[in-house]
Amino acid sequence: MASHAQSDHAETRERILRSSERLFSEKGYDGTSIRDITAEAECNVAAVNYHFGGKDNLYVETFRRLLIDLRDRRISSMRRDMSNVADPTLEHFLESFVNAFLEPLVDGSRGRLLLSFFANEMTGAHLPPGLFLDEFIRPMVLVTTEGLDRTGPPLDPMTARMCMMSIVGQLLHTLKALPYFSNPEGPHMVPTNLGDHIQHVVRFSAGGIRACAATEEAP
Repeated sequence: MASHAQSDHAETRERILRSSERLFSEKGYDGTSIRDITAEAECNVAAVNYHFGGKDNLYVETFRRLLIDLRDRRISSMRRDMSNVADPTLEHFLESFVNAFLEPLVDGSRGRLLLSFFANEMTGAHLPPGLFLDEFIRPMVLVTTEGLDRTGPPLDPMTARMCMMSIVGQLLHTLKALPYFSNPEGPHMVPTNLGDHIQHVVRFSAGGIRACAATEEAP
């Protein structure tokens, strides 16, 4: 009996989180009520309080779960790619990073929900300070620094982090802006194939990283 009850509790908790992912990402914190979530999850308000202690904790846990899933997928993808190449170049590392960054965001997966969370947080913050930095940025910085150290020219740690931020900026812009550069009635202003953009970002970023390294070496 205890095992059956535990299974029911786990299933209810999972339904609540799944409903929260969709509703919080679509409507934001303020636009989503606990009753909206429980109606979709087919449970009662008491179940939310039992598992999460209320709306605030549920919101944080929903965000953290999406964040950790995205982080772990990216890190796993990059480490797998790098282990498959005996002597990876800077371009190998950058292509691995770019693909790991984009794949969870363009395949219709939960990564897209996380982007919506970020957009909603820009208009009204409800997450504890430091959550994104501690759970996502720091682990990703460790992995990207490891990759740059292995494949790229020597860089000051601050410069290395700035280079990676610049790459992320390119990728986010590509995701958001690409639809607006596509003209269904005439010539496209830029390639519509995402693979062409990936190759450009890799080539452009490798040149920028090497230029930064050369500047640091200059007397």
